Amino acid sequence: MGPVVRIALLLAVFVSGVFAQPTFNRDVAPILWERCAGCHRPRQAGPFPLLSYSDAAKRAAMLASVVRSGYMPPWPPSADPGVFEGDRSLEETERETLIAWLEGERLEGDPKDLPLRPKWATGWQLGEPDLVVEMPASFEVPPDGPDVFRNFVIDIPVAKRRYVRGFEFRPGNARLVHHARMLLDRTGQSRAQDELDPQPGFGGGMAFNAVFDPAGHWIGWTPGKQPVLRQAHMAWTLEPETDLVLELHMIPTGKPESIRSALALYFTDEAPSRTPVILRLGKNTIDIPAGEANYVEEDSFTLPVDVDVLNVYAHAHYLGKSIGGWARLPDGSERRLLKIDDWDFAWQDEYRFREPLRLPKGSELRMRFLYDNSEANPQNPNNPPKRVTHGWKTSEEMGDLWFQVLPRSDEDRRILAKAYRAKEREAQIAGLELQIRVHPEDIEKRVVLGNEYLEGGRHEDAIRTLRTALDLDAKNVRAHHNLGAAYGAIGRGDLAVQHYRRALELDGRHPPTYNNLAMTLAARGRRDEAISLLNRAIAVDETYAEAISNLGALLAKSGRVEEATHAYEKALAIDPSMGVAHFNLAGILLGAGQREEARKHFEAAARSEYEQARELAKRALEDLGDQP
Repeated sequence: MGPVVRIALLLAVFVSGVFAQPTFNRDVAPILWERCAGCHRPRQAGPFPLLSYSDAAKRAAMLASVVRSGYMPPWPPSADPGVFEGDRSLEETERETLIAWLEGERLEGDPKDLPLRPKWATGWQLGEPDLVVEMPASFEVPPDGPDVFRNFVIDIPVAKRRYVRGFEFRPGNARLVHHARMLLDRTGQSRAQDELDPQPGFGGGMAFNAVFDPAGHWIGWTPGKQPVLRQAHMAWTLEPETDLVLELHMIPTGKPESIRSALALYFTDEAPSRTPVILRLGKNTIDIPAGEANYVEEDSFTLPVDVDVLNVYAHAHYLGKSIGGWARLPDGSERRLLKIDDWDFAWQDEYRFREPLRLPKGSELRMRFLYDNSEANPQNPNNPPKRVTHGWKTSEEMGDLWFQVLPRSDEDRRILAKAYRAKEREAQIAGLELQIRVHPEDIEKRVVLGNEYLEGGRHEDAIRTLRTALDLDAKNVRAHHNLGAAYGAIGRGDLAVQHYRRALELDGRHPPTYNNLAMTLAARGRRDEAISLLNRAIAVDETYAEAISNLGALLAKSGRVEEATHAYEKALAIDPSMGVAHFNLAGILLGAGQREEARKHFEAAARSEYEQARELAKRALEDLGDQP
């Protein structure tokens, strides 16, 4: 019996140790500071602080409820802990400790057990920014009515090229903002649109062909998105004389509100050496019947090259129920990329893998989103439910799964970007066709659809769609411009000139129209007039590298070689990756006997994104060979 007694006594001591009452100072404070204080501290998103014993003790019942349910701390992904950076999810032992303390005696404990409190940034979460820009003035949002889409042009005062490794967005009034999208504009077109509107910013679409995303990067904000600093070698480039165009999607709150957003930028002196690619899975043909509780959206894309997956980001609106993303490898095995079993519109974030996830060529990226458009969905904005189709408004629905991936080489990046663009164009076309069937009066969607047809080589479809847009609005500048491009593509230069000239009558400050008209006239032998038009384009936008390069080509054909050389050099100073300018300048240098300088530019053209210039440059290098 002796051994039995001894075993029983040891077991009792062990059990007693496991169920010892936790204390705030020793057990609870470290968990709250690590998992909760990122939001629950002064001037952050949480509605109250959770830093001290009294902060937690007086809210014990509520905290126990949200911890038990998993509602807090907010971490939507279902994955093994540690897969993503910034994982806020509780480990099971942490959850048990919190619940035991919150539902127990809530002992404060020995002050000596309290560790040093972390030092958090008191202002910007990423530390002191290198540059902060903000909306020039506050914008007033009405108390009710439809969603408000507004574009605000913000000057970025940099005197030289800078490399951006991170940003932090402050909405200024987060209650209003459904999402914020930040784009760049070097043409001045967005600023010109802003000046035409008496209120801060401007409504409607942005200046077409003017705004762009930094290559391979997201600059946006949604509820729950946290700022991060990227590795310096993957920064994005910010040129002088660039405007930030902040697109805010705002939802009236029931009372008058004002907003003034700001953006902090963090620079590095290291030029980027690698450029990622952004891929989107999702169909724009969402059409959810009223009452449907299990509507499914699925999409896929097969990778034509090896990649490393860096980030994944999902987006849906209030009908979203669950989302899943995974990769099916060539050997048939699968790897989970993101799984959210209980979608919450209020908590959206960009999830960055701690270690990049390597996927071989032939892997298939897949997604599956589930939606609930029934009365049982407490988030359903429609009571009773009604049919919901794809769109940016919160009364519409979206389903996007975005990936930031890094190919192995520049050539692989070109292959991937080309394959993805073809896939994305078809998704855009299918979605726009559906939206026009639902809303045939929507002129802007017809114009965008016409442009997608045009880029996809469906010229007759583009012409038909754009002519219908002009039947609805004869003064639509974008429709005239795109119709000019469509007619030019099928060899109807006369009609192309007609629509380009009409676009310029309506908007005399649009460089791409000057450029396109110039090249159309040059092809018809009117070189001098074309040169004059290109100079007008450059007068509006001194950084318009394409027009400057085209000017160089026309000057060279006119025998003005020195001026042409200067034009190409200027274009390349603005855009060092412009393969056409490299190739043409190499030809001039080769003709002047500057063989080695010509070789350098041929090599640059052979590495560029410009397919024709790239292939011609490779042949030129083969012809040059190693001859002295």
